[in-house]
Amino acid sequence: MKRLLLILTAFLLCGNAFAKSPIPGVRTEWGVVAGVNYMAPKFTMGDSSASLKANPGFSAGIHMGLRIIGILGIQPEVIYSYNKIGIEDDKVNFVSDIKCNTLQVPVLLSLKLALVRFNIGPVFTVMDNPTYLDRSGEKVMFGRLNPTLSYTAGVSVCLFKHLLIDARVTSGFKTVENCLSYDISHDQYIKTTMFNAQLKIGVLF
Repeated sequence: MKRLLLILTAFLLCGNAFAKSPIPGVRTEWGVVAGVNYMAPKFTMGDSSASLKANPGFSAGIHMGLRIIGILGIQPEVIYSYNKIGIEDDKVNFVSDIKCNTLQVPVLLSLKLALVRFNIGPVFTVMDNPTYLDRSGEKVMFGRLNPTLSYTAGVSVCLFKHLLIDARVTSGFKTVENCLSYDISHDQYIKTTMFNAQLKIGVLF
């Protein structure tokens, strides 16, 4: 929570500085976005007998854009996402849900052609704490799903100067290791390669 507050404060200060001291040829825009978040991770199960299935979730956040001469742009964002991954292991009669809370900071380079913007850039994951309940009802960490640094690419359309429609895909550069622990006698290690798709609608100010 402290990290989130620091990031939001930094965004507000940056936006306020540009608003008070406009740079020639640079136009600023602020906005809020929200929409559907679909995780499609690839799980390398090893010896695990579990079955993992990701469910669609939602995402929401803050968008800030610096439009340079109307064509190029830099778009730093703060995006929060929530998803669930279902766990089923018929072999040991275990069922649970992994609850995924993720906070990411994309920093995008944007090229605008007419109404369409083509966006690409790195994504920094600052919070990633998926948890589930084991047999005793205790909350257990599954492990990180997203690497600290990943990348994203997509397109967006700005209509009527204020309505933003954004579609993008995000993937990591490497796999991360997770652990399923039903109880003290069951530890199963799983490798995850994350793939994520988002469709968001926003309002620009």
